[in-house]
Amino acid sequence: MNKTHIAADKPSIFLVGGTGAGKTELALNLSVYYSNLFGSSNLIDLDIVNPYFRVRQFVDDISQKNVKVICPEARVRFGDVPALPSAAWGALEGHEESVICDVGGGEPGLRLLGRLKEIADKRRSSVYFVLNPFRPDYVDVKHIEAEFRHTCELCKLDVTEIIANPNLSDHTTAADFERGLDIVRDLSEITKIPIGFCVAPEKAAKELGVSVGALPGFSEYKGLKMFVIERYWSVPWHFGTVSA
Repeated sequence: MNKTHIAADKPSIFLVGGTGAGKTELALNLSVYYSNLFGSSNLIDLDIVNPYFRVRQFVDDISQKNVKVICPEARVRFGDVPALPSAAWGALEGHEESVICDVGGGEPGLRLLGRLKEIADKRRSSVYFVLNPFRPDYVDVKHIEAEFRHTCELCKLDVTEIIANPNLSDHTTAADFERGLDIVRDLSEITKIPIGFCVAPEKAAKELGVSVGALPGFSEYKGLKMFVIERYWSVPWHFGTVSA
């Protein structure tokens, strides 16, 4: 596993972005990555918006990889309750383990995140704006910029990095990836927020000529870090890991 791109400190990371950006799949993979790196990690489900793509769907599978999933208790697990369990506060306030927070794409989730600003600032948390420029409601980069600024305003946290996740699910071609990455680069230039890394599943990474090691893991692609991930679904109604 390539560890050269990861800081020695155990990170606290919040994933924000529009619904369908790929935050939950990225959160699952980052939590496994840091668990492999440090022995364990915490994954906090702050998605109170999307009923289809939630970390809590994968509690049993992900827990077997030394990832502690923190989400509403079983009796309200699939409800939209804008409240954090006490374990989430404890994980965020501590520094003993990595923490990945999957934040819902709509206003309720972002406003919930705003309540965590003080604790996030104290821990020097990273805030990743996850961007899939192929979301159907995006018209052009100006539209994406408007959503980016709206997200920043609602969540009250400063975005530290943009994460490029250009994909059309299993139909993504190398040309699609390059075209989407150019759009993300445009947003980065406009906002002056750096691209932290790009994201690709194993199959797409190999088609792009990237050397793939243990999954999930980091590699390099044209001067950018690439996080090569395992897929956890292919379509909204399919849950569970799918083959690359």
